[in-house]
Amino acid sequence: MIVEVDPASVVPPYEQIRAQLASLITSGALKPGERLPTIRALAADLGLAVNTVARAYRELETAHLVTTRVRHGTTVTRGGTALSETEVHARLAEGARAYVALAHELGVPAQEAQAAVGKAFGHRHE
Repeated sequence: MIVEVDPASVVPPYEQIRAQLASLITSGALKPGERLPTIRALAADLGLAVNTVARAYRELETAHLVTTRVRHGTTVTRGGTALSETEVHARLAEGARAYVALAHELGVPAQEAQAAVGKAFGHRHE
């Protein structure tokens, strides 16, 4: 599993971890029942505080993507097709916020950022 954190990003490290793991789970790269690294191990690998990784794991658990049990660790609970409509909208909103933060970080005007989204969908955005 490859999880990377960009310390220069305006997106908080816990959110970078949460988003990457959620993507791996919903894409099927991480299967139900698969164990995630321990919080301490992932924190050490990434050079982050244990609480940062713990927050990412808590948010994944709140989204019902993982389950954490004492002495059993954290395991994936479901794959990509199990998202409710509410969860889909919540994830889209989170992604949009992260994209807007990146656009601001790069100094890209809103209209140019919107055009990039249109191009990503294969449409011209004018």
